[in-house]
Amino acid sequence: MSFTSFLDGTRWSDVQTAALCAFLAGTAMFTADFALTLQLQSEGYGGFAIAALIICATLPLVLLAPLTGRMADRFDSRALMALSGLVQTAAIVAMAFTGNLYGLYGLVIVNAAGTAVLQPVVSALVPAMVRNEDLPRAVALVQTGSLVGLAAGPAVAGFLIGANGVGAALMLAAACALARVLLCCDIRTRRGGVRREAAVSGGKAAAPWKLGGDRLLAVVVTAFCAVIGALCAVNVLSVFLIREVYDATESMYGLIKACWTAGMVVGAWIAAAVIRRLDRDVQLAWMVMACLAGVGLVCFGQGVPLFTVLLMVPLNLLGGIFNAGENAALGIAVARRVPEAFRGRANAAVSGRLSAAQLIGFLLGGAMSTVMDVQVAFIAVGLVSIAIVLACLPAIRRAGRDEEAGLPAPAPEPELAAASA
Repeated sequence: MSFTSFLDGTRWSDVQTAALCAFLAGTAMFTADFALTLQLQSEGYGGFAIAALIICATLPLVLLAPLTGRMADRFDSRALMALSGLVQTAAIVAMAFTGNLYGLYGLVIVNAAGTAVLQPVVSALVPAMVRNEDLPRAVALVQTGSLVGLAAGPAVAGFLIGANGVGAALMLAAACALARVLLCCDIRTRRGGVRREAAVSGGKAAAPWKLGGDRLLAVVVTAFCAVIGALCAVNVLSVFLIREVYDATESMYGLIKACWTAGMVVGAWIAAAVIRRLDRDVQLAWMVMACLAGVGLVCFGQGVPLFTVLLMVPLNLLGGIFNAGENAALGIAVARRVPEAFRGRANAAVSGRLSAAQLIGFLLGGAMSTVMDVQVAFIAVGLVSIAIVLACLPAIRRAGRDEEAGLPAPAPEPELAAASA
């Protein structure tokens, strides 16, 4: 096993392969989830059964975060990516031959566990592939692959189910998961593993890192999770807003929902261009706060009575752009501020908190649907999101002043060596 530095430059071939893996992972996951949702609905199961399916797909991301983060830092990245893909392939294939509801729930949990392993590995691996100045573009490329997979999954599942049934959609999802296993073996950059860690660190143990010890990052993550959780609450109600309040067609509903994803793809590249000009970490924190406030304003705007449902199209495009901006800025902040040896744990901690916030948001949205008017709920969540941002601004200002004054704070680690197989 040889170890090389970044004198050979950014490995764009690895970044492109990682983006393709992200596309296949997103396609596999969302094709399987969408197919099972349609299967339960067609078999006469109610909202409780579908809600339980969503919970089964989310809980492993929350509960396994501490374990998967340590795995991402301790074990070889290529082995973990391949293993997670094989687990997901087996789980999805088994779904096609399982008719028992509780058996399907168990397989959904196994599938989600594979995703829980994959996410921190990829998030920690991408910064090891590139020079610091190329990191925003690399993150945008991988994020684009994941978003396109997210959009393609339900569309492909709907087409295949209509033509050949649920089994065909699940087989395609399994094929995508297996293809990801084969592709990840082509990624030369690797991290994790005892020998590799010793080689890149000179045998010295890295200083312990915890999210709570980084005041700036902790405030940003807290605000991010709180706003996204609130947004998930109204996402539950969006179908009622579009279909019932504005009496729009199913096609219009699909178009409006697709606009958010399209906005995120555009926003990922806009964010990459902006972040390249931000030299200080506190500037990334301000960018996250600005984008969170923008999402809150979009949510508020959707609740205001509009004279035509077509105005929801630009609103959702704008919301997607802000959503991608906050994702990119937070991801770059983690990559800059967290020591390389702890990036797996850091990304798992962030994604675990985010998944928990999303789950709470979904449950809250169900409760809100019974006690509040849909438009009032959107306005309320928009205002709450803006209030959360305003409440966090003083803490970010203090953390920024402390770092500029030279007070002790976690410093960005230089990019460590990337290992070649």
